[in-house]
Amino acid sequence: MNLVRILDEHAICQPDRIALRDFRHNMDRALTYRTLQKLTELAAEKLLDSGIKKNDRVLLAVSMRIETYVLLLALFRIGAAVVIVDPAGGYKALKQSLQLVRPDAMISTTRLHVLSSALREVRDIHVKVLADQIVLPIGRVSAYSTTNGSLGLPTPIEDVADDHPALITFTSGSTGKPKAIVRTHGFLLNQQKVLAKTLPWEKSDVELTTLPVFVLSALAKGITSVLPDGDMRKPASIDAQKIIRQLRVCGVNRMIASPAFLQRVVDHLNKMHVNVHGLTQILTGGGPVFPSLSKQIEAAFPNAEVISVYGSTEAEPIAHISNNEVAPEDLQKTFDGSGLLAGKPIDEIELAIVNPGELDALANGLLKKFTRLPAYVTGEIVVQGEHVVETYLNGIGNAETKFSTATKRRNRSKIWHRTGDAGYLDSEGRLWLMGRCAMKISDEYGELYPFQVEVAASEIPLVRRATCLKFGTKRILVIEKKSGSLKERLIELLNHAKPLQKSVTDAFKWLRFDEIRWVDNIPVDARHNSKIQYGKLQQRLQT
Repeated sequence: MNLVRILDEHAICQPDRIALRDFRHNMDRALTYRTLQKLTELAAEKLLDSGIKKNDRVLLAVSMRIETYVLLLALFRIGAAVVIVDPAGGYKALKQSLQLVRPDAMISTTRLHVLSSALREVRDIHVKVLADQIVLPIGRVSAYSTTNGSLGLPTPIEDVADDHPALITFTSGSTGKPKAIVRTHGFLLNQQKVLAKTLPWEKSDVELTTLPVFVLSALAKGITSVLPDGDMRKPASIDAQKIIRQLRVCGVNRMIASPAFLQRVVDHLNKMHVNVHGLTQILTGGGPVFPSLSKQIEAAFPNAEVISVYGSTEAEPIAHISNNEVAPEDLQKTFDGSGLLAGKPIDEIELAIVNPGELDALANGLLKKFTRLPAYVTGEIVVQGEHVVETYLNGIGNAETKFSTATKRRNRSKIWHRTGDAGYLDSEGRLWLMGRCAMKISDEYGELYPFQVEVAASEIPLVRRATCLKFGTKRILVIEKKSGSLKERLIELLNHAKPLQKSVTDAFKWLRFDEIRWVDNIPVDARHNSKIQYGKLQQRLQT
């Protein structure tokens, strides 16, 4: 079934409910479900007139705003597959992504059209259309109407099978090379059902979300989505004051955002000595959610339940946990190097902890099944389920991350996904994260994952980030101090009796390290602003 049919159902059942709302150029803009439907129908007609048709792969090179979702839904409506490339990956990744998917058409802004024409992969695209030619810029809702003359008969929704491609995005994972993830109409519908079932929500919710998949989920549920006023490619640089204004003006009660986005917001609230009382639920994921951030979110939004969600691009969600479920002894385990508690795996997914060596043997055909590791034994996290991506485009990347096991059903097998994350299950069946499998350090002291250090360091005064690297025979503890004015740092230091060096030494009694290196900053990825780039860090330390 074409997932856009759900939008039409909401347009009939609740035509005046606001579907999408944002702020642009100091304008408060909103579309009701009925208006969104009409604009989507009109855009679909223009897309067909421009030469874009069913089965085309269409590169959508525009920032995420109301008009973008009109385009997205219009492309789904005609049966085209939307291609979205994250520009944060850089020039090389962009070229590789376009070579993988080879789009038939591109919709972009004038500026991006000019800039991207330098790429041969873009010049080879046959149909190029400016976004404003399909969806005119939307003004204030009070002044906007879809009744500027007759729209004629609406473009019918293209009938598609459940396995028809709808959305193509990219992930690099541990290899660094882009892999194309194809989400079909059936997959997106099923993922929406899983999200709706596992993450609590109410029909009256007004939700601010930074993640497009969750916007689609909100539209499927028929609730209101508020798009944040900022560049989500750089969540750590957003204007927090604008976001806080949106929360209040739009009556937001539920927020879904990355840790970097929320850190920016709570830092501003702390600086202004202000709390926001209107939110009842905050979900965060897409990067590690450290206890210190959870505590800050709770303080800044005192009426909100804070839920940390663990998942991956290929499997969202895998597990989640509310702050209310985290006991003091769980936090102490985290600070003692036992990893980060992610909660119990959701019922809709099958999860196992497996020795990575066995998984390599499975992939090479040397084994037919794996052995699940017992509680408290760390291994690689593997998952399978209906909302887990089973293959990449053209199978490129499957060998590294996919494997199958036989089932009791004849001619059936389970397709499993290797997350590349290390973790273990405790005696209660809760998942604990230990970091990336590839980063494991094995030496005479035993096994160590740098992520254990990252998590434990989050509670040390004046420390922004920390990790541990192996140089030759030495374990090097790398620490980045918190930035801020001299006055702010002195105040924080005075609030804690111990000098910084002693605080670090005491916090890492459990860690056997040979040396401490203090650095101005530890490099992190541009997309999440939280995942440490270990290759770059090692290069810096070697110079």
